[in-house]
Amino acid sequence: MKNLILIFLTIFILAGCSTSSLRLNKDKELVLKYSSSDLLLTNKIIDSSFLNFKDLFVTIYKLEDENGRILFYEDARTAMNFEFRHRGLYTVMYVFDDRKNYNVVYRRNNLKLVQFPLKDKTYLNVMIQASDSQIYSYAYGFSNKEFMEIANKIKVKDSDTIEGLKHEGLVLNDSSKALSNWNDKLVFFTPLISPLRSIGGR
Repeated sequence: MKNLILIFLTIFILAGCSTSSLRLNKDKELVLKYSSSDLLLTNKIIDSSFLNFKDLFVTIYKLEDENGRILFYEDARTAMNFEFRHRGLYTVMYVFDDRKNYNVVYRRNNLKLVQFPLKDKTYLNVMIQASDSQIYSYAYGFSNKEFMEIANKIKVKDSDTIEGLKHEGLVLNDSSKALSNWNDKLVFFTPLISPLRSIGGR
C-alpha cells in the first residue's frame, strides 16, 4: 500500500513540474514548448556558426520571424563524458563576459527569463533553458514588451510572481552579430565543463 501511495505521489509531483523546452524543430523554427502548448518565436534561420572546443560544442543561430524581428539562439552541449560545471544561469553569465548582476523576471522549473547588463551598459533579455547538465540553450534579443508577454503566457499559476523589467532590453536587427563571448580561455580556464560525475568526475 505504501508503494502504491509513493507511485501516485511521484506521478502527481512530476505532473506538476510543468517542464518546458526551447529548441529548433524539424522545420528550423524556434519553439518554446510549455505545458501542452507551443509558442513559435522565429521561423527562419538567417545564419549559423559552429564552435568546437574539443569536449564542448556550440551552435549559434541568427533567426528571424515573419515580421523581420531578429533573435539569436545558442545551443551548447558537452561531450558524453563531460558536463557543465555551473548551472545554466551562471554559465550564461560567464558567456556574456562574466556578468555579475542579473534580474530574474520569471522562472519556470528548468526555464528562466532574465535581464542583465552588458559591458556597454545596455541590457539584454535572455531566455535560458537548462534541464540537462550536458545541454544548455538560450535565446536573446527580446523586447521588453515581448519578454513580459511571454512570461505572462507561460506562467504556471495566476499567482506566480513576475518581476518587472527595470531597463529597456536591447533589440537586435539585420546587422547585429552574436553578443556571446565564447573562447578558449572561457571554456578551458574558467573552466566551464568538468568530467561527468557519474563516471568518476568531481
